[in-house]
Amino acid sequence: MSNATDIRQSGGTAGSVDHTDTGLAVSRTIPMPPTDTLYRAALTFCLDGADVMMYAALKGAESAESLWHALAQSHPSQPSGICGPALSRIDRMFVDGLTRWGRKASANAMCSFRNALAGWHNRMMDLPSQDIIQLGDWFTMDGTQWIIGPGHPCWPSQLADLSIRSDWAPPLCLWIKGDPRALTSCAKPVGIVGSRDVTEYGRYVAHTVAEQAVVAGHLVVSGGAMGTDAAAHWGALNALHGRMPANVGRTVAVFAGGLNHIGPMRNRTLFERIEAQGGALISELCPGTIPEARRFLLRNRIIAAMSSTLIVTQARLRSGALNTAGWACELLRDVYAVPGDINQPCNAGCNKMIGDHRAMILCAATSTEDICHERHKPVMAACPGIPKSTGQDSSENEEAMEAPATTPLSPASSESSASQESSQDSGHSKRLRTKHTQPTLVQSKDGPASATAEAGANKSKGEEPPSSHQMPDLRVKPKLDPEKEAQQRIIIAKLPEMERTLVALIRECRKRHLIVTPDALLRVARETVPDEIPNIGTILELLGALELRGVIERDAGILKLSSRVG
Repeated sequence: MSNATDIRQSGGTAGSVDHTDTGLAVSRTIPMPPTDTLYRAALTFCLDGADVMMYAALKGAESAESLWHALAQSHPSQPSGICGPALSRIDRMFVDGLTRWGRKASANAMCSFRNALAGWHNRMMDLPSQDIIQLGDWFTMDGTQWIIGPGHPCWPSQLADLSIRSDWAPPLCLWIKGDPRALTSCAKPVGIVGSRDVTEYGRYVAHTVAEQAVVAGHLVVSGGAMGTDAAAHWGALNALHGRMPANVGRTVAVFAGGLNHIGPMRNRTLFERIEAQGGALISELCPGTIPEARRFLLRNRIIAAMSSTLIVTQARLRSGALNTAGWACELLRDVYAVPGDINQPCNAGCNKMIGDHRAMILCAATSTEDICHERHKPVMAACPGIPKSTGQDSSENEEAMEAPATTPLSPASSESSASQESSQDSGHSKRLRTKHTQPTLVQSKDGPASATAEAGANKSKGEEPPSSHQMPDLRVKPKLDPEKEAQQRIIIAKLPEMERTLVALIRECRKRHLIVTPDALLRVARETVPDEIPNIGTILELLGALELRGVIERDAGILKLSSRVG
């Protein structure tokens, strides 16, 4: 492990993050966290989750550093001459913190504090070193993760609302991968949550509402899980297509474990895209923390606190999304629920929330004007380690012509619109490039090579390199000329029987106007060929084989047949 003090002396940089996979070679340095933030990270390491005792003690201490030293000196292994005075000092910090918090220091509270203190003493000995300044690289995973505290310009101030009750506590600090400015890019973010086993109806609503919110410049917050969360994040990311990055909002995923344990792995591409398009992955927990089930419930409070408006798109009666909605109600957030078929258990949670008057009805997915504040551009706060003038924030971008707004993604139109866009984008992107050197995702369909060439030209002129928000879609394959395309035509009849069956299921999903996903394919398979495709594992295996053959393509998690399929 490199020495954190040497890093400070060499410029205060903990590391750098290269998005070389985007084809634009964008680099961002991550500065070493301030001393107080490092001590907050060390105190977080001692916790097993949100801890009101630690929050109160820190509130009564002069700084996180002074609390840490009192904690270290009060350890039972210290001589009595050091341990005794330190215990008195840390008790006084706790009492002062309770007073500042507007609480009373009862005998039960002091007993609970001493029990918590014993747990902190045990955990602090697991640190690689007791010299916290030397652990800068360790806490930031060799400079690949930001750590910010309440004094940082990108700290979400609404997290302070978590202290309104004596049994709640805000995070001491946050670990971040991506752009920390996303957290404060919108004054009133929109949270979108729901079940993992979401139906096509719930997936469509989450995707569409998120896209519409981000088009209006708002921040979308969710949990990065499968189902509703993934649909919301993809909807937010898709809003960038055909629009200037400076005008669209961002998305933030909140995790229940350390950021080196983000999951599920099926969403790995999603997480990479969130980072590359200016969003952020965040956690209140140290790297290495396992995302246990109970930590997801604590994670939900951060989603609720960060959101000004929370939308539950689909939830069962025992869904974790209802836990998030409960936090939001306690925090006096605006809570909306999407009504659904009363005969479907997957809609029972939302319907009950509406019936109990704990949520308002979301009347439309295609417009967020009635539930969000006014349209705006993302506010990019000055952040140490990020240049003030990046490509997406330049005045040239603000003056440039913006691509026409696309219609919200719908199950019926998501695939049929692709061919129309490809013909319109070529002419439109040329007009945009006459005024812009930075391609949008739509413009980058001309190929990663052209984007790299433009980046090189800009660099030779002394201009800023393009932002990672303009990441070309590397999954788009270059177009073949008609003769070569005819030679490489894929004949479905020549495929193995099981693969032909899956192609038929994909076409059946399109016929039913469903978004083609593995879950949708499994549902259709259970209705039509239950004996041939018994489980999701078979679906994923066949999809992998078809993708290797070039039969199918993926666009933001949605499957479609290749244009070469005959």
